[in-house]
Amino acid sequence: MSMSVDHHRHRFTSALQSALTRHEVTRAYLSHVGDVVPADGLGLYELHPEQGVIDVRATVGGELLDDYEDYGRQDDPVLRFVTEQHRPIDSSRVCAPHTWNACGARNALARENFEHSMEAPIIVSGVLFGTINFARPGDCPPFSETDLTSARFVSEQLSLATERAVRYELTGYRASAIEHALDRLPQAVVVTDLDAQFIFCNRSARDEWQIGPDEIPIGGDSITGFIEEAMTAFRAENRRVVARTVRDARTGRQAVVKSYRLSAKDRTAVTMVFGADGESDRQLPDWGVLTRREQEIAQLVSEGLTTKEIASRAFISENTVKQHLKRIFAKTDVSNRAELVQLIWTSRQSLD
Repeated sequence: MSMSVDHHRHRFTSALQSALTRHEVTRAYLSHVGDVVPADGLGLYELHPEQGVIDVRATVGGELLDDYEDYGRQDDPVLRFVTEQHRPIDSSRVCAPHTWNACGARNALARENFEHSMEAPIIVSGVLFGTINFARPGDCPPFSETDLTSARFVSEQLSLATERAVRYELTGYRASAIEHALDRLPQAVVVTDLDAQFIFCNRSARDEWQIGPDEIPIGGDSITGFIEEAMTAFRAENRRVVARTVRDARTGRQAVVKSYRLSAKDRTAVTMVFGADGESDRQLPDWGVLTRREQEIAQLVSEGLTTKEIASRAFISENTVKQHLKRIFAKTDVSNRAELVQLIWTSRQSLD
């Protein structure tokens, strides 16, 4: 490979790798692909299996594009090969010259005096996402084997960049949807790393409890202070849940604050804040389905105690605690401790 070709490919790849969104990928592609595959006409189509063409970016005129959609697309042996085989091909290799000259795609290209066509697929997650198109006029030589090799290189790099951009945009969309959903919850929700650095605060946390990344910590008698203590416990004691009643010095309100470590491998945790003004000594609602002992065990679970800690507090064995929990789960129609805690605090909130 010559130094010039290697240089152009490197610039092309670097431009694609720097792009985050699909729009940026398209712009980088059209800005640099002409140096890798020389052609007078360039096109990039985004396709949908059922809807057909979703978007097109091209350096040719609109009338050519309209003609191609009117009668060229359905009679294009180059496109047919690419969509079926998922690899590049050009008009001089896909069929006999007379067949190409008589097809609809060739007639559409003739509007701007193009004679030679080459296309390659864009593959995202194993599915045809679109095509890239190259055209040359009749006074230029047909596309060569070297051009096909370059088109294959371009196709592979563009496919990788497009897949990365799709995932980036999907992640952003999902994150935005989750944030909007959490903003609708009446409870404050705070996500932090295990060093107590804020990652996300929902609207209730920001507006009702004045919690946020710009908050100045004011010690242990605050929700922020509790979060710092909980994260320390997660790091040092390998605990999964920490709960405490806090009289927040910032708002003057009392709250039940619970922090959950999301998983053993993630250095993240979620903290939920439940208003408990005037209800600090309220116990678990008197659910008729639970015995008094089972209510006691459920109450200790809601405080974030481990099985060993519950056994010590209730003066029973760990196995007895587990048996109580099985009966509690069955009676309250929950599957695990986390669902039980959620049910307990939901019941408390409904009584506020």
